[in-house]
Amino acid sequence: MKFLADRMLGRLSSWLRILGYDTLSANSFAGLSNAAEDTFMLQLSGSEERALLTKDIQLHTRARQKCGIPSLLVREGDVLCQLNQVRQQYGLVFPKEPEPVRCSVCNGTLELVSTEDILRSHEINKLRTKGVDIEKFIHSYAHFYKCSQCSKIFWNGQHWRNMVNKTRHLSEGH
Repeated sequence: MKFLADRMLGRLSSWLRILGYDTLSANSFAGLSNAAEDTFMLQLSGSEERALLTKDIQLHTRARQKCGIPSLLVREGDVLCQLNQVRQQYGLVFPKEPEPVRCSVCNGTLELVSTEDILRSHEINKLRTKGVDIEKFIHSYAHFYKCSQCSKIFWNGQHWRNMVNKTRHLSEGH
């Protein structure tokens, strides 16, 4: 299942990506007026067979009634409630232990990377400036991933574990 989320659902987009779902976000579209952006989203949803996720009732109605595009009007404010609404609407099964396959920032695919690539990364350079023992850091994690589009480096650190723990109850259908 592939999704396209409007600007009001940026956090939901990131969480769906972390759970492995191909999710584009209107936050990545630049230079369009609201009306042009809505039209572009409808065209993209139709051409790429993406379900539209929106908080905009007019866009939702237009997608379903005029364009025949699957659309979900997201009513919840809390991202975990939003995830649950999407799960219920589309019959999604969230993995209890998701594998990092999508960049939470840009939706690119993640690939395992070598230690050499890690050592040259912007993220590691930022850690160096904070005084982190890089050798110890590298040995603390089994795998590192690099986004094929934006080149951001990811690892299954505390932030990842916190997000997985928060979504675990959703994977059980609660």
